[in-house]
Amino acid sequence: MIGQRFIDFFKENYFADKPQEFEEFLAVLEKPIPKTIRIEENCLEETKNRLEKDGWILNATTLPRVFSIDRKEDFNPFDRRLGMSLDHLVGNFYIQEFAAANPVNLLADSKTHDDNFFILDMASSPGGKTSQLAEYFPESFIIANEPSRNRIPQLLQNLERMHTPNIAITLYSGQQWKYLPETFDKILLDAPCSGEGTAYKGTNALKFWHIKSIKKIANLQTKLLESALIALKTGGEMVYSTCSLNHLENEGVLTAMKEKYGDAIEITFQKKFWPHIDKTGGFFMAKIKKLQKIESPDPRTLTTNTDISLYSGTLKNWEIKKDISLFQHKNSLLAVKNADIIKNILPKVYFMRLGENIGTIEKQKFSPNARSFRDLEVENFQKYTITSEEELDLYLRGNELATNLKNGYTLIEYDGVLVSIEKTKDGIISNSFPADWRRK
Repeated sequence: MIGQRFIDFFKENYFADKPQEFEEFLAVLEKPIPKTIRIEENCLEETKNRLEKDGWILNATTLPRVFSIDRKEDFNPFDRRLGMSLDHLVGNFYIQEFAAANPVNLLADSKTHDDNFFILDMASSPGGKTSQLAEYFPESFIIANEPSRNRIPQLLQNLERMHTPNIAITLYSGQQWKYLPETFDKILLDAPCSGEGTAYKGTNALKFWHIKSIKKIANLQTKLLESALIALKTGGEMVYSTCSLNHLENEGVLTAMKEKYGDAIEITFQKKFWPHIDKTGGFFMAKIKKLQKIESPDPRTLTTNTDISLYSGTLKNWEIKKDISLFQHKNSLLAVKNADIIKNILPKVYFMRLGENIGTIEKQKFSPNARSFRDLEVENFQKYTITSEEELDLYLRGNELATNLKNGYTLIEYDGVLVSIEKTKDGIISNSFPADWRRK
């Protein structure tokens, strides 16, 4: 339901002389939008082929590796839920709305970078844009900050699924990052907003829309953007985005920063996605370059996680990949990629999670978890190949596998996709596939 306050405000401010277009705008606001997915670059064709074989229709969009996806008319429902497909469960693609995939693409100039950037995603849950940053900047290190503790579990689940050893999770108010001035090469601020552009999800953003709430949110957004600009290095770039359409949360926030900092910043690009024009959810994004150092509060060390330290032991019979460093958090072993980038900030920030948890260390004995194979050298390990969809379905529901392989660690594979690493004992392969991602 669309509230009258929203209707009056948008008609007066954006459609006063365009009554026909305004009706088109209102008509599509709450309608479903096309489903889109983003596929990992290193498995693009194989993933597309498997999805199409499973009865999905994929069409390219204007963004690299982002596809609209729909079912064929003769769709076979044999556990074909997109989120429960093998490729989704092992992190080969992310279900992400088209407009939401644009800010990272803008920050990356539509290409993959091999630079060693230090990047901040200031409000990162549920993790779609954060994992996209890891894809575009594989040789960088990314701080995934989420100010709401309740949203951390979903963020962690998604980042683990997508395999992101070059990401650390923090839990800070976005305004605290100004105490680390001139720190980040690039910043993404997908700001908390009124959510006008998400009405297609069935939210009440339009029903209870009120200008007082909008002004309050815009005030917060301005403070967050200012904090981001202070934390950004001179010469660095950032993207500011919202899923709102009103000017107060978008152009108005940019204007406030431009008025305050003048030539110290340059707005190099901005775009608003209108649902009736762009056939997406409502969205806004802008790219900003910091040209001069701006006034900042005195630097401050944020609370640190003293339980995380560089791992000093050895892994008997195991070898890590060459770009991975090992850290330890209590009895958990963490695989961290591009760790040199964060050596100076480790004593200044409390990491809720650092890199990938690949298993446990007890009395110098390493016990890998199911997904650890992604950060270990496993070419010489024995393999068990699942040969049918029925057997795969049983495994993804938590069932063990019978085998004649020798005792020891075993890679599980299906259709050329490594699914997990498990322990074989007396003809039985255990099942430690993450419970959060098992088929239900």
